[in-house]
Amino acid sequence: GGRPPSMAMATVPVESVCETRASSKTGAIEWRLDAWSLLPSEHAVAGASQGRTCSETMQAVSDQWQIAVRPGGISLPSDTEEEVQRRKAHVGIYLDYKGDSEALRTKYSITLVNQLPGKADDTADAPVTTWDTTNRQSNGFRSFINRSVLQDESNGWKVNDRVVIRATVTTFGDLESTVATAAPAFAPPSTLSADYKSLYASGRASDIALYCGDREFPAHRIVLRTRSPYFEGLFASSMRDADADGL
Repeated sequence: GGRPPSMAMATVPVESVCETRASSKTGAIEWRLDAWSLLPSEHAVAGASQGRTCSETMQAVSDQWQIAVRPGGISLPSDTEEEVQRRKAHVGIYLDYKGDSEALRTKYSITLVNQLPGKADDTADAPVTTWDTTNRQSNGFRSFINRSVLQDESNGWKVNDRVVIRATVTTFGDLESTVATAAPAFAPPSTLSADYKSLYASGRASDIALYCGDREFPAHRIVLRTRSPYFEGLFASSMRDADADGL
């Protein structure tokens, strides 16, 4: 009987790291293509320049950008024939970085503007991208929209042969500081040894007795099997002693 002794609380330091960056900036560029049907529309494999048209260089958030389109789509050398045919049926839209930053970290989205009243634009969001002077390849979407859907002017993506594309760019400033703090966290003290000692001394939940002369020692099969290869073999066998209440 009686209440078990209360456990004292123990704490261990846990490191928490917080990064602080300069505030972000967001800007947008917009490209109006007034003669969509006259753009080159050859399908190309990645790395080829044919079938690609770029806007003039425009400024957003103090850097230089271009929007690029591939009306005939683009595929990768590793694409299957089925994937190539699907790419041919889609328009690719991309964002090119033309600035001189060594490591410009951004999030961006590309929007195909719907030109009919009451109809929603189509926007695709890209993951965080780091641009630099060696990473000027196009980043964007190889299959932005099905070409037949865009060509149907009743859908609003192309009206009077005009297509409007907008790119919204958010840039993140350089890392200003890294703050590391230590916060206490509860860690219960280890009482395993004391708990086992109490279990043996009290005989609670004992399921076998060990006899030495005229002395009896209450024990637990699971502990004996775990701690002794002899008892593990004995209790796993078909010997009569395996089921005995005492040994």
